[in-house]
Amino acid sequence: MKILLIFLVSSVSFISAFFQTPTWKKEQLMSTTELSTKLKTNAKDKPLVFNVGPMQNIKTAVAVGAATNITFASKMKETLAMENKTKAIVVYCGCCSYSTCPNIKPAYDALVEMGYKNTKVLELPVGLNPDWISKGFPME
Repeated sequence: MKILLIFLVSSVSFISAFFQTPTWKKEQLMSTTELSTKLKTNAKDKPLVFNVGPMQNIKTAVAVGAATNITFASKMKETLAMENKTKAIVVYCGCCSYSTCPNIKPAYDALVEMGYKNTKVLELPVGLNPDWISKGFPME
């Protein structure tokens, strides 16, 4: 029994280390209020928004699908073809918390690898419905 318990604890530790959720730094996040404000203006600094999940589209968002989707990279590159590498980009999924979402980190990493250093993750602590839609922020 003791050996089984040690095995279970070791297995859980290994699995949680392998599938560790990302810890986002404040400078990697954009608040919902900030994005909503930027989308309502006609400012030149309006960010490009990528929907990398199965949820509804935030106003102006480009649905590119999950990073594991075969068309993800081509949709992302096609959309970014004429954009400057300094363009503000925001990614979101919204099916769950941004801190546990399996779609956010691969999309964020892909954009940074492509040279887009002004990439942010939309701060959705719970999900799109409670953190964006229920607050009346703009949807398509």
